[in-house]
Parts: sequence; C-alpha cells; structure tokens
Amino acid sequence: MQRHISRLAGTTAALLLTGTSLFAADLTAPPPAPVPPPVPAFTWTGFELGAQVGGGVGRTTLALPPFATAYDTSGPFGGIHVGFNYQFTGPLVVGLQAEYNFAGITGRASAPPLDFVTTSIREFGSADGRIGLAFDRVLIYGIGGFAYGDIRNQILLAPTAVLPFPNLALGGLPVTRDFAANRYGWNAGGGIEYNFYGNWTARAEYRYYSWPSKGFVDAGFPFNPIAIPFHTSRETLHTGRLGLTYKFGWPYSAPVVAKY
Repeated sequence: MQRHISRLAGTTAALLLTGTSLFAADLTAPPPAPVPPPVPAFTWTGFELGAQVGGGVGRTTLALPPFATAYDTSGPFGGIHVGFNYQFTGPLVVGLQAEYNFAGITGRASAPPLDFVTTSIREFGSADGRIGLAFDRVLIYGIGGFAYGDIRNQILLAPTAVLPFPNLALGGLPVTRDFAANRYGWNAGGGIEYNFYGNWTARAEYRYYSWPSKGFVDAGFPFNPIAIPFHTSRETLHTGRLGLTYKFGWPYSAPVVAKY
C-alpha cells in the first residue's frame, strides 16, 4: 500500500512539473517586432540644375541731345540655371546661382524728330547669391547680384526731320543706326521654392534688373559732324518666372536617431 502511495505521489509531482513548464513556456515574451528605420530629415544642401520660363516688362530711356524719350519694352524669355545651396543647422539656407536666358523682349516708339527708336533684349543672365529660410520642404528666399544683357537699340531718322543740320547728306533718305552692346548692371528679387517630389523642386520668382546708362559714339548722322557720345540709353526690366529644378544627390540629410 505504501508503495502505491509513493508511485501516485511521484506521478502527481511529474504532472505538476510538466504543467508548470508548459505554463512557463506560455509566459515567454514573443520576439520584438522589427523597428522601422528613422525618418530622414530633408535638407536643401546640394548642387542643382534647372530651367525657367517667364516674361518681362521694362523701360528704355534714350537720350539723343537735345532730344530724349522713354518707352516700354515687353516679351518672353527662357533659360537654365545652376547652383549650390547649403543649409545650416536650423532654417537658414545660403547659396550661389548662375543663370542664362534667351529673350524676345522688345519695344518701339515714335519720338519726333526721330521717326522710330527700338530696343531689343536678345539675351540676359546673372551671377547671384541666395539667402533664405526653410520651412521643411518650403524655401522662401531673396536673390541678387551681377546682371548681364545683350541689348540692341536702333534709331531711324525720317528724311523730313527738322534737325539742327539739314538732312541732305544722304539725298533726303532715311538714316538708320544700330547700336548693340553687352551691358552690365545688377539685379535683385525674391521667390518661393517647394520640394514636391524626390529630388525635384518648383519655384516662382520675381526679379528686377537695371542696366545703367551707356553712351555710344557715331559720326554717321548728318547733324553730328563731330564724333561725340551723343546717344545714351538706360534699361530696366521687371520679370516673373516659374522654374523646375533637380537637386543632385540624395535629397535627405543623415537619419534622425530616436532617443529612448
């Protein structure tokens, strides 16, 4: 009898130990779920290349002593830009940019005793600095610097014009003079740029250009027998544009490491 009691006690103990093991196995914590990689922070740092299209309205001020006139110019333009931006720790962004544009900006006016005067801006470009504040993927910036322009003026004198010297040297024919020169001045403006997908950004921008007065010498006019810089012109231009830019390299900075 005592032997049966011992066997029963042993069997019961074994069952209890087995149940305890199974219960303990049930309480084992499952393996941790994989932690997703930290979300990288966007940065404006990097090289960029893009294109822009827009339009401009300007003003030509022309002086042909003792006469002077001013008239409007307007037309489209388009070109490319290249640059580099650097974003400091925080929202401050600085950069350099160069651009080149083909243009069809023209203007024409009748300015007695001149028959017609015309202006044509064929090309213009700039080398600029940029500074702005970034709000994540939105950049608000100012821009400005050196400006170049291929600007051409034409003056047409009517054969019947009343001039200090009679227009008889060419038998009463109209006299046309073309004045073309590379012009150098400055520009300033501002805009907003948005990173809308991957490495691509879009921008909208206003820019003002000023090319100071330049004098031209031409002894070809009948009333100007002495070669003096009698013709001067000054050009200003207001422009608006839309641009599309590609940022080279991965558009994100080092990952932000979460702290626990």
